[in-house]
Amino acid sequence: MMRYVLKSLNWIMDCLLAWFTPGWRKQGCDARNALNRYYNYNRPHIPEERKEQILTLRANLNNALLYWNGEEVKKYTEEVKSLGEGLRNFKRSAVVEMVESFFVIMVIFLGIRTYYAQPFRIPTGSMQPTLNGITIKALDEKEEIPSAPVRLWQAITLGSSYSNIVANNAKQIINLKTERYLLLFTRTRIFFDDGSQETVPCASGAVAEYLMQQGKLGRRLMPGETVINARFDAGDMVVVNRMAYHFRRPERGETFVFDTRGINTDIPAAMPDQSKASHYIKRLCGLPGDTIGITTPHLTVNGAPATEATITRVGACAAPYNTTGYNAINRLRDSSIYYQAYMKEGIPVTLRHNADEPNESEYLALGDNTINSKDSRYWGPVHQFNVLGPAFLTLWPFSTHWGNID
Repeated sequence: MMRYVLKSLNWIMDCLLAWFTPGWRKQGCDARNALNRYYNYNRPHIPEERKEQILTLRANLNNALLYWNGEEVKKYTEEVKSLGEGLRNFKRSAVVEMVESFFVIMVIFLGIRTYYAQPFRIPTGSMQPTLNGITIKALDEKEEIPSAPVRLWQAITLGSSYSNIVANNAKQIINLKTERYLLLFTRTRIFFDDGSQETVPCASGAVAEYLMQQGKLGRRLMPGETVINARFDAGDMVVVNRMAYHFRRPERGETFVFDTRGINTDIPAAMPDQSKASHYIKRLCGLPGDTIGITTPHLTVNGAPATEATITRVGACAAPYNTTGYNAINRLRDSSIYYQAYMKEGIPVTLRHNADEPNESEYLALGDNTINSKDSRYWGPVHQFNVLGPAFLTLWPFSTHWGNID
């Protein structure tokens, strides 16, 4: 019992209070770790007499460390160093240590990402103002880009960056392509007819909208003409709890993330910045068995107005939310996609509840910014097998959205 207590106290000192640990003890712990590592890696190939020597030395060093016997620890530490000088592969290079540490960190990160919590970047404005997508603010011709220290501070705290692209010769934009880089970031590659390319940190839909507003699309750009002069603010990075729905049921009104397997996200084609994504984040507005309807600007659940605060605030059409609330697909207003749409004006839909095959049960996903959201109104319900979990935390940038998500 006493040894167990001493081991616990030593662990607290060596791990949690390492700054206060004496130098001789740190060296002793390092020597013990080196001895353990060598023995574990090379045990099948160590001669029996050498193995006995190593185990005896390790036991003596462990005992000295356990009882904080400084002189004994120093003595056995020197013996470990002397032993190591005559053993091949006893001292490992810093490069090998670094590579091993990197792979251990990656395994831990991937395990957490796969089974527990996953970071997710908001690329578009479909959940504004609850969550921000990447936004573009055009700079005035006379507006100067801030100094390097200011840009660095804005990049760290707000995820802001600046692009000032000028045509070096006569050319025309022929294509925009959204790409992923560094796992979590979105950028658009701009292709010109002279073979040149430029990249900006934003989804292609938002870039196309900016270029159209600036009159840069569909015509030839002259040498020296500004193509893009803008500030880009990064979309929110949120953390998804992948374990939550293993212990509780999804709740109407919460923000959740799902993958797009089996979902035709090409409907409608008018929102290219939201197509082809592997994951979406939306408001969970309907549960299996619910009958959901939209009576603009309100959402109805089983024939009555929705009561969840996160849903009613959208239907209230009050700032900072849009003034149109929830909108169903109207045959006259949206004639090109009306017959493909899932939620048509005046026609409620009932979500399937399949007790025998829970993975086939259905949920309704709507964006808070319904005038610019590709969601269940167009391409239909989200199945249980698509659902990852609720988004519970905005990790970055450090704006007004930082913290818990409602």
